Amino acid sequence: MKLFLRPMNNRVKRVYDFINENNMLESANLIVGLSGGADSICLISILDSFIKDNNLDIHLLAVHVNHGIRENATRDENFVRDFCKNKTIDLVVKRIDCIGIAKELGLTVEEAGRLKRYEIFEELAKELDEKIGATTKTTTKTAAKIASKLENFNKPTRIAVAHHQNDQAETILMNMARGTNLKGLRGIKPVRDRIIRPLLCLKRSEIEEYIRENSLSYVVDETNFNNDYTRNSIRNVIIPSFEKNVNSNFVENLSNMASRMQLMEDFIENVTSDAFSKAVLVEGEVYKINLKELACLDRFIANELIYRVLSLAAAAKKDIYEINVKDVYKLVSLETGKEVSLPYGLVARKGYDYIFVEKRHTVNIEESQNINIEDNPEKLKLEIDLEALKKTDMENELLIERDFDAFYKGKIIKIRGLRLRLVDNKISIKDYNSDYAKCFDYDKIKSTIVIRYREAGDFLVVDELGHSHKLKNEFINRKIDRDFRKSCLLVCQDNECLWVFGVRRSESALVSDTTKKVLIVEFLL
Repeated sequence: MKLFLRPMNNRVKRVYDFINENNMLESANLIVGLSGGADSICLISILDSFIKDNNLDIHLLAVHVNHGIRENATRDENFVRDFCKNKTIDLVVKRIDCIGIAKELGLTVEEAGRLKRYEIFEELAKELDEKIGATTKTTTKTAAKIASKLENFNKPTRIAVAHHQNDQAETILMNMARGTNLKGLRGIKPVRDRIIRPLLCLKRSEIEEYIRENSLSYVVDETNFNNDYTRNSIRNVIIPSFEKNVNSNFVENLSNMASRMQLMEDFIENVTSDAFSKAVLVEGEVYKINLKELACLDRFIANELIYRVLSLAAAAKKDIYEINVKDVYKLVSLETGKEVSLPYGLVARKGYDYIFVEKRHTVNIEESQNINIEDNPEKLKLEIDLEALKKTDMENELLIERDFDAFYKGKIIKIRGLRLRLVDNKISIKDYNSDYAKCFDYDKIKSTIVIRYREAGDFLVVDELGHSHKLKNEFINRKIDRDFRKSCLLVCQDNECLWVFGVRRSESALVSDTTKKVLIVEFLL
């Protein structure tokens, strides 16, 4: 909505225009984070003027969070109380134990303060939204009729914070120093969900000029001048040096770059969303990336798609790095069955047609009641109760991390573990069957399977009619050297070998159209 404004100085007009251009004030309630510093005092003063100048029916609520760290925290709180009283602005004050929260969550004090601050803002915003919802249901017909005419009455409460162009420059420089992608170069967005940042169009010097021109008081956080903090060093030393020695418009130029990057990011997000809809299937907590579709994508978009998949699968974006994306993309050119470990307990595994990204559920085999283990490496024996997998109708997984040797293609290789999964028969078997993984009809197997080396009396079924022969004969027919036979890994039920790893799979317990549950057994390299 474009509003008609009274004459004003250039700085305030730019903020007003910035608010309009980004549709920032489309709500009945507006929360403003108010620390009492120059930035937040400038913010709430301009927003208060904007609402009054344009006769907007917006409830302004200041929120001050006392972190209880600095000696002057009580002074700041009292200043904010007096300021809001004089301006007749509603105020909520919250006190938190920032140091205690930091210890509990394993964060720095600064990170804990920021996290808790935004949690408080969000909680208050939800409370205001609920009150509006209750009002529309319980008010009189006249009040409801008036409310229905208010364009922004039912729109979510917005939260205004006082970031400006210098904050933008600091953020971008910090991201660049740490190593970043496009998101890091676009810096802070003017609008993100509920959060709005009306002062991103002003430099800090312009905010200070506004404060002086309007004779506004504010408090000073003395820790902002301690250059032992990285961000303070960027703010007080690096940026002023660039402005003095390189370009006086350094901050403004970085801010303009961020705006262009935001437009570019929006475009890439749309392209990635289109690629995601074509290339990714989501089955519960499993993300399947179509290999052919992925290979056809521009590498940049392919990386963005993989990053999105990992973020969704992990339900987080922090600690997912470019190296993780590269590791997943490398699977395209590797053989079926290969996998990579990822942050948040994720694993990506290559199938025939898809890359599967999912959570890895680890079981401590020494503590499990469903697995019996014989510890002699020469007599490997893992007895696995399959009922442990059949807990729900959803996909279940058991991961056993244990190193052992195995014969494979004429040599001895190192196996680092075993994974068993139970899934509904809605999968494409060829996506799972490989040299390292085989699928079985769960209901055709006894309740316990054993992973071991050969024993006397071992046999395997060799055709669909149920004919069988001794394992020894299979070794002879395939000309497997005697020295290697003792290292052949077997998946057995009693003496029946369901799978001789690296040699052949039995014709027993095959998956068919009547199969209800599929057991996937996979050895991990």
